[in-house]
Amino acid sequence: MAGLNKNFDEYEGADAGFFQREVVYYGITSPDTISREQMREVDRRAVEDFGIPSILLMENAAIAVVRELWDYTRFAVVCSVGSNGGDGLAIARHLCVLGKDVRVFIIGDTEKGSADFKTNLTIMTHLAPDVINNLDANNFDEFVSALKGCETCVDAIFGTGLNRPLEGMYKEAVEAINKNAFHVVAVDIPSGLDANTGDELGAAVKAHKTVTFHRMKKCMDIKPEFCGDITVAYIGVPG
Repeated sequence: MAGLNKNFDEYEGADAGFFQREVVYYGITSPDTISREQMREVDRRAVEDFGIPSILLMENAAIAVVRELWDYTRFAVVCSVGSNGGDGLAIARHLCVLGKDVRVFIIGDTEKGSADFKTNLTIMTHLAPDVINNLDANNFDEFVSALKGCETCVDAIFGTGLNRPLEGMYKEAVEAINKNAFHVVAVDIPSGLDANTGDELGAAVKAHKTVTFHRMKKCMDIKPEFCGDITVAYIGVPG
């Protein structure tokens, strides 16, 4: 499989069934795929009806991704300021605690981040402040160098909630990941991919592996060549 998804160019325009992949389930028994709206409802029920703190689900998701990264040493973790970015910061924290070489690049205004993102950012600023970088035009060359120098890039920019085209630094970062990172692991879904339709929203990360949570997302069967190998991970949400 590794040989198949090193270069995605040969799959441009190919039928989805042409792309071979490995799908592994951890603690999940259902092979069903679900939509953005269905996953949103699953999350809502977990938090509002069952009282599971969203930060706990984020931690479970992060640990599921870290399990897939165990054998790597040098990482570039790319985050936005939403829930997917919060996952990325939690992943980065665990990697730092494990003694890995980690660089974190955050896109967006951290003051406008989600509550769980801010919680994980606060922890990271206490644990490893030197690894955190706010990505902008001034340090974009440094970002590209980190992508080229890492063993694995963790894509934690956008998850299933994205429904508009990427612009500006978000689009530039995705394009830089595709051009420069040797190996990419996407968190939940590749950033820029529409969770329901598989459409590229301006640009989309082409991942070598995707760690998705609770269930496969519809886009993964429509555009498998963007998702690579898939791990479907249990994170403790009912239903």
